[in-house]
Amino acid sequence: MKTKLTFCLLLTLIFISGVSAQTTMSLAEAQKYAVDHAFAVKNARLDAAMAEREVKETLTIGLPQINGSLEYNNFIDIPTQVAQGDVFGFPTYLTQFLGGVSQETGVPLNAPETDPNAISEFQFGADQTATAGISASQLLFDGSYFVGVQASKAYAAAMQENITRSESSTKAAVAQAYHSVLIAQENVKVLNKSIEILRRSLVETEAMYDEGFMEEMDVDQLTLSMRDLESRIQYASQQANLAMSMLKFQIGLPLNAELELSDSVESLASVTVGASLLSMPFNLQQNYDFRVQSKYVDLAELGVKNQKAKALPSIGAFYNYQRNAQRFGFDFFDFNKKWYPTQLWGVQMSIPIFGSTMGYQRIQKAKIDLERAEAALEQIATGAELEYASAKLEYENASRQRELQSESLALAEKIFNKTQIKYNEGLASSFDLSQTQNQLLLAQGNYINSTLQLLNAGARLKLALSNF
Repeated sequence: MKTKLTFCLLLTLIFISGVSAQTTMSLAEAQKYAVDHAFAVKNARLDAAMAEREVKETLTIGLPQINGSLEYNNFIDIPTQVAQGDVFGFPTYLTQFLGGVSQETGVPLNAPETDPNAISEFQFGADQTATAGISASQLLFDGSYFVGVQASKAYAAAMQENITRSESSTKAAVAQAYHSVLIAQENVKVLNKSIEILRRSLVETEAMYDEGFMEEMDVDQLTLSMRDLESRIQYASQQANLAMSMLKFQIGLPLNAELELSDSVESLASVTVGASLLSMPFNLQQNYDFRVQSKYVDLAELGVKNQKAKALPSIGAFYNYQRNAQRFGFDFFDFNKKWYPTQLWGVQMSIPIFGSTMGYQRIQKAKIDLERAEAALEQIATGAELEYASAKLEYENASRQRELQSESLALAEKIFNKTQIKYNEGLASSFDLSQTQNQLLLAQGNYINSTLQLLNAGARLKLALSNF
């Protein structure tokens, strides 16, 4: 038993360790994870599932509907019926006839006199009744129903397209968030590398100052640069942590989870630059927003058809079967007593004849909705083409800027290395060294930002091309 408990405890610890272990993801893996866990995609799938249920719900309207009923009534006062005249007295002709018989036979007649102004009151039925029954109905023809089925299916198709659009948008957002984390981390690495170089220069300067070869101002100048770099590193680290949290949020990962990125800036940049995005043709029919809006245009057209179909007759059949029991005591479970049946079936037809132009007004409103949906589709088509042209231009510009910043970075590194050699040989001042280092940091920052712009521009162009 102890061995089994120990083994179970080890399995539990291994499971807990696996849950809290660090997760490593590439960009493609992060996008795949987001498609399964991101909030926007989850909501889109729920909308699609709801639309599918609405299709099935609409279909059931045209299927047989069967309902049962059970009713019990206990009359505290049985309803009273009234009739004009003395219906319980003898009619006049009968009274006259019996009067003649009485005179001939000598037998006295004690019949009540007839009151022509009397009101007769009487009650029928038992004070307790029970009714059990079953009813069935079947829709035979309804133009609005058939259009409604088509509309629900079109809406479900639109929600499926919306899932694709949501997945694509999520992938693009994850790509931008992933890029931001990598750039932020790269920025921290560059600053840490710079501060290490500056720290060595400061140590060497302090040693030379102690020997009398450097002035105190040189030490102070490098110390000031150190403080500035430390502040930059702290802020850059906070920005990197914030970018990581945003990435976790985008992919649907808990914020307290440990996440490590396996792709690097250069690997993603080489893929983006090497991708043949500029040679890919723009196809409006593949645009996610255009496809979704096209489904809404179909829905608007069905809305017009639905209003027109409401002017057609509606035909349905029904069947009812009931059994009724009337008792003067609560003995409805005595099945030896009678239950009286009632059974009927029939066909109903509803024909719209005159609605004070209400149907016409509804048709015109549906046509306006259709025009609005078509105008929105045209707007989306124009916007998609403009977005593609803008994204392509941004991508081309970002590629050129990165090349220029790469050349500037190489030149800044060259200047800094030469200045550092001169400084060590006493041919350059600490001010010159600090200035060239600031130029190097600026060039490194510009290069990192240009890389981020290139990566994001590539993601934007892929989204415009519906290539996610």
